Order: sequence, then structure tokens, then C-alpha cells
Amino acid sequence: MKKSSAFSVFAGKGNERKAKKMDTPTGPKEAGGSLKRAGSTPTMGRGKKLLNSIRASVRGSGQKGRPPNLKNKEESPHIASNTARQVSLTSLKSVGDEAKAGSKAKQGNKPAVDHTSKPTSQSNLKSVIPVRAEATSSQPAVGSKIRKQPASFSTFKLPASAQNDATETNGKGTKRQLELQGSTVAAPKSKKKRVSSETGSVSGEDIGHSRRTRRKLTDSGDGETETNEKLSKQVPYMHDSSAEAARMFDVLIHPVTTDRFFRELWEQKPLLVRRHLPDYNKGWFSTAEFDRILRQENIQFGVNIDITSYVDDKRETHNPAGRAYAPLVWDFYQKGCSVRFLNPQSYCRSMWKILSVIQEFFNCSVGANVYLTPPGTQGFAPHYDDIEAFVIQLEGKKHWKLYNPRSDEETLPRFSSKNFSQNDIGGTILDVVLEAGDLLYFPRGTIHQASADENEHSLHVTFSCYQRNTWGDILEKLVPQALAMAIEENIEFRRGLPHDFLSYMGIVHQDKESTEREQFQSKVESLVKSLVDHLPLDAACDQMGKQAIHDALPPVLTEHEKSCTIHGGGERWDAEEKVVRGVVELEPDTHVRIIRKGVLRMLTEEDEVRIYHTLENSRVYHGSDPQYIEISSEMAPAVEYLIDVYPEYVPIDGLPLDTLQEKLDVASTLYDKGLLMTEKSLQTMYDEGTDSEEENKQS
Repeated sequence: MKKSSAFSVFAGKGNERKAKKMDTPTGPKEAGGSLKRAGSTPTMGRGKKLLNSIRASVRGSGQKGRPPNLKNKEESPHIASNTARQVSLTSLKSVGDEAKAGSKAKQGNKPAVDHTSKPTSQSNLKSVIPVRAEATSSQPAVGSKIRKQPASFSTFKLPASAQNDATETNGKGTKRQLELQGSTVAAPKSKKKRVSSETGSVSGEDIGHSRRTRRKLTDSGDGETETNEKLSKQVPYMHDSSAEAARMFDVLIHPVTTDRFFRELWEQKPLLVRRHLPDYNKGWFSTAEFDRILRQENIQFGVNIDITSYVDDKRETHNPAGRAYAPLVWDFYQKGCSVRFLNPQSYCRSMWKILSVIQEFFNCSVGANVYLTPPGTQGFAPHYDDIEAFVIQLEGKKHWKLYNPRSDEETLPRFSSKNFSQNDIGGTILDVVLEAGDLLYFPRGTIHQASADENEHSLHVTFSCYQRNTWGDILEKLVPQALAMAIEENIEFRRGLPHDFLSYMGIVHQDKESTEREQFQSKVESLVKSLVDHLPLDAACDQMGKQAIHDALPPVLTEHEKSCTIHGGGERWDAEEKVVRGVVELEPDTHVRIIRKGVLRMLTEEDEVRIYHTLENSRVYHGSDPQYIEISSEMAPAVEYLIDVYPEYVPIDGLPLDTLQEKLDVASTLYDKGLLMTEKSLQTMYDEGTDSEEENKQS
């Protein structure tokens, strides 16, 4: 059955869109509906035709549903190759993921801990994942600051090959200790994870997506032969971007589960996870990477980085004008100034990859700041922020102090605070030293300050999200729209106010009781209640989604995605032959899908159907205007259908439109904008400047 679309109502189609899916027309093709691109020339004059031979096979013959699971334990679902500047998750869930269940008898009042589990390759893990011993007396131990509660609160029984602990505070000054002795929670039996014997990276059958092997391609027309099997073994295939985003968040807060995090911690209280695995986040960012960026990129003081100090309860910014050349920055650093790098994702590919994936989990902008602090110094005064903060310690140590919001009004604030003095903030609710690999989460409104260890520098990155993404924010969009609709549709909103209302309403009359005041208040209450009948809830949510699309980073595409889209396949210039090669076309039986679930948002705006997307966004926040495509309302159900069936592939002639030409037109437009991905790489049909195979036969 063809799915009914809200956009068919917008187009005045009503129930006509509920008809059964039509077969491919056998008669003459009808002209397609209008499809307009914002700021570009439509290119739907030519229909794309699929070639019979293919570059790659990403599904087994006749196989339906989701792709097969990963089989090669050396393949990583996160790492394309073990090269510099890529996301390296070499220590994620690597200790104990395949461990057998085991336990040790309790000693005293301590909970039982599994000491028997061993990783897949223990000898290799010792070289890849150094295991840190328990905290020494030179740093504050968690237990010395936070009173332990009985084990009934929460206890994770984990392998002892690496010692973890996590601490929660309840946001009201009371604290409790979660003992997480181990690097990972034992995986369910249905999920199997493997550790690469070469890189220590994670690979397993719980990813929900898999690498697809590519077939050997022989182009008989131009003599070109290309084998992509080696490439396909190195490049993982993102089957479902939303599942990958959920897994990335799971990696971020591991070993705390996502369900528990949102049930007990999110917007409620801080969380500390001490992993004692310095390499847990290795490859995300480094001081050496920062030095490279300073030397190779045009980094500006006050725009990309801030030079700060906090001495004797005084916070100062020391930004000169112009470019932040590396020697200037390091001179400030040597003098005891902290460096805040405001947009590392714009210049560091690994940070770009992480944020572009995890933003789909939160469905809102996810940003990052990197903080480099000299030994024994502090760069910022105590303050609170308007974001949910995930602090990841990358290098060195940093001493963090957290404080409760000072009032209910400052709990979950919409805007950041001023700089506080030490006398403004009361007593700490958490006092701890973070080491490399550790995680600290705290809700917006949590007052905090941090200083580097006396003996070594500190480098950490803070991931931020949920800035002005509240119920209040959506109501700010929703209520004015509802009021405008109510005024237009309900005559009661257009009736005049009582001629004498100023004689009994207002501050000077608020303590006076009168029948007129009661009637006036009752009338206002009834009008406000009737606004509910006019709330354009979906339209307001679409506006929030549009904003999220504009705020988002463009996706980092895998090699497989590129080969099956306009980003890497299709026409190219042959400089030697001076002709265009690689002409590919779509056909009705081409199987397609949207390239990523969170890459677009379709909505109605100004009596038009628009598809906003992230593919042409800048890596600099709001570095480009919102990008969108305009389509006719008759063709919107096809896009809605592609959104609904993601991540599955569907044939173009299966799109819920009336004619084959409309189906080809909408597919061509989405493909040409990079939003549509074919199930198999399109093989070259012919080269420009030469006769096609069919023309050769006719001649």
C-alpha cells in the first residue's frame, strides 16, 4: 500500500495519495512536476540510466533487509585505516569485551569483581592499551572526597585488568560512589566483539552495519580495469547513520549505559568516569595536532582561539589582533596563559568525524572547544554554561571542582553566567583530578572551575550540546504561530476589548476585587486554552529541525558512500584523452536511499515544499547560508517515503508517484545534490566525445 503523506494534503491531493503503489507506466512518459533547486540550475533534462554491470556489490545476490554482519575481526566499524588525523578508537571496549564470565569471592565489604576475564589478545593489548595503577597520594582520590555508599546503589562487576571508577553527584550536594572496576561492561551473549591483532580496534557483530566487498570492475569500452577489493577491506560501510550515532554516544559515556544515563543523570547531576586507560581517546586530538594547525591554517586570535589567564581571582583575556602564529601562541603558553581553541572540528578531521556522527544522536548542534593549560595554572574563573558538557581528558591531568547552581532560577539556564568570585559559589559537590582517558559530564548550570596539575600540562576537549534546545524554545516558536492562526480562524480573538478595561486592570488595580476583573481574567484564560486547538506543533518542530540542519556539520563520507554517490562516482575529465569519462545514469530499477538519516529535513515554508540539508554546510559554524531544494508538493511523498524506509534501499520505480518520469526526476535531483545514494556503484556507460555502445551497434 502506498503510504499516505501529509504533503499530499498540502498539495490538495487529499485521499488520492492512499491508492495502491502503481506499476511502471507502459504508455508514453508524462512530463515531471516542477523541481527547483535553490540557487542553482535544474539538471533534470536527462534521465539517469543504470548500467547492467556494476562497480561494487553491497548486498548479496537476492538478499533483502539489513546487510550481513562483519566477519573479519581485523575490520573496525569506526576506523577506515590506522592513519594519522583519523578517529582512533583503539582502546574502546577492548578489555573484557569477549571475556568469559567469572567472579572472585568478596573481600570485606567490597563487591565481587571479575578477575578471570582476558581480552582476545592480551599480549597485544599491553602494548596498545597501557593500564594505569590506582591513583597515588599525589592526586586527590575520588574516595577521599566522596563518601562511599552501600553497594546496593549501583555496582558494576567488571574485569580487573583495568581499574575504573565512576562518581555521581545528585545535584544537591550529596554524593555517591559507583565502583566500576574494569574498562567495560561485559557484553551480552548475543553481541560479539573482536579486537584487531594489529591495531587493537573494535570490530564486531553488534554494530548493526557491515563492510561490503566490492567486485572487480572491467570497463570493456575504454580498457580501464579497477579492483576495489583492497579498498573495501579498509573502509567500513555505514549502514545506518542513526545506529552509528547511538554507538558513538555509547563509546563516549562507556561503561555507563545510555538508558541509565538519560534516566538518572541527564540534566540532573554530574557523572565522573575514571577509566585509567590513557589511550581510550587516543587520536581524537593532541597538542601536536594543535601545533600543526597553528602552522598550516589561518587561525585568528579572538575568532578561533582565546588566550586567557585567571590569577588572584581575576580573569583576563590577552588576545592580540590578527593571525595566531604558532610562536606567538607558544610564547603566551610559556608565560602561563591558557589557550582555548574554539572550533577544532573546522581544522581537525578526527574531531569533524566524531561531531558529525554524534550530532545525529542528539538531533541538534554538537560543538567542541579544546583547552590547553600550562602546568600549575588556571585559565578561567568559576562560571556556569548554557550547554550540556562532556569533558574528555586527552593529555596530562586537570583538577576539577563542581558546585551546585546557586538558585532554582540558575538551574538548567538558557544563557551562560558571568565570572564568579570564589565567595559567590559555596562548597564543592565534586573535587577530582581527571587523567587522560577520563570523562566528566555535568548539566548546564553547574558551576565549575579547573586547573592543571603542578607537574604537567593539561589538554582536554569539551563536547557541548542542547544550547537553547528546550521546551521553552519550541514554545517561543509555537505560541506566536498558534496565536496568528487563532486570530485568523476564531472570531473571539478578533473581538474588541471592553471599553473601560483600563479602569479595573493594571498594577494599581491588582489588589482590588471586582466582577469586571474576574470576567476579564476568565475571558483571557478561555482564549489561552483555546490556543491549543490551533497549535501548529509539527510546523514548530520543523522549524527547530531546520535550525538544527543549519547548525550541523556536513557529514564525513566513507569511501563506499562516495563511490555510490555523485561525491565520488560519475563523470570526470581525462586530461590525456581530453574527453569526459565515467558517464553514469539512473534507471527505474536502480535501488536508492538517502545518504544519511540526519542529512536533510523536509518541510513546508512560504507555500513551498523545501528540503534543507547539511551537505553544503561549512565546517565553520554558520559559515554558509541555509541550503535547500524546492520541490513540487506532488513529488514530496516520494521524499517522505525515502525518509521513512531508511536505511533500506528501494527501486526508483517503487517511489509513490504517478508517473515514471516524476520518479526519475525526483531521484535525479536528489542524486545530483548528493543526497541520494545507489545500492551499487554505477558503472560507466560511455564517455563523452565517443559513441555509446548502442550507437556503435546501430552504425
